[in-house]
Amino acid sequence: MAPPRAPRALFRAVSRALTRAHWVHALSREIIIWYIRFVRLTSIWRIEGTADRDRLHDIGQPFLIILWHNRIAMMPYAWEEETRNLTVMASSHRDGQLVIDGLGRFGFSAIPIDSRQGGSGPTRQVLRVLKEGRCVGITPDGPRGPRMRMRPAMAQLAAMAQVPIVPVTYGVSRRKLLSSWDRFLLPIPFSRAICLWGEAIDPPARGDPADLERCTREMEAALNDLSATCDRRCGVDPIEPAPEGSAPRPGSRERTREGNA
Repeated sequence: MAPPRAPRALFRAVSRALTRAHWVHALSREIIIWYIRFVRLTSIWRIEGTADRDRLHDIGQPFLIILWHNRIAMMPYAWEEETRNLTVMASSHRDGQLVIDGLGRFGFSAIPIDSRQGGSGPTRQVLRVLKEGRCVGITPDGPRGPRMRMRPAMAQLAAMAQVPIVPVTYGVSRRKLLSSWDRFLLPIPFSRAICLWGEAIDPPARGDPADLERCTREMEAALNDLSATCDRRCGVDPIEPAPEGSAPRPGSRERTREGNA
């Protein structure tokens, strides 16, 4: 028998109030930060493939960093502290604000994005940050997918900026996959973990549709290949991209389910 409507409405109202409460936000942020640090402390963490990243960093060349949305949890440890020079694009909604606040604790800055507004504002900010000599990290499939599919806007941004693009990802031997649109990878403590940086990808020429398409496909293939390699080396099944041609999906409540361990 379904519960009366009044209690259901009251429960929803209380839930909304709690999610907006400052103390709930602060507590959630601290739990997430503590958990990420605990996973790093208890796991064997290796970083490989940094040749192009380090070469660009050493000559002072800013670049775009791309990673899939489902692999952001351990990305604060993809870049050694002494060489961090990174700004990350993050959604300005409540969940995204947790990311923004957490990044600050790891030494990163953030560009907030409001999905209800146009993209010209964030684009100008990205171009300004790159001009200042800082790198910018972007999740090209976030915040609503389709999972592990590259949007043309990423290549368009690279064409405007005329800077290289470097993919990065990570994998762990112990994990849970959430049933969210991106199958978010939640790392489990006491894992074997590997972070892989890929080779730099040349930006497309401005105003060249064929080169934009080339860059889009090259970025998607590189990031998916890196992610699959990470998973296999950690002894787990690769996370599959959404079917080609999938449309973006509205956000849904995340429910955990077992991944390979």
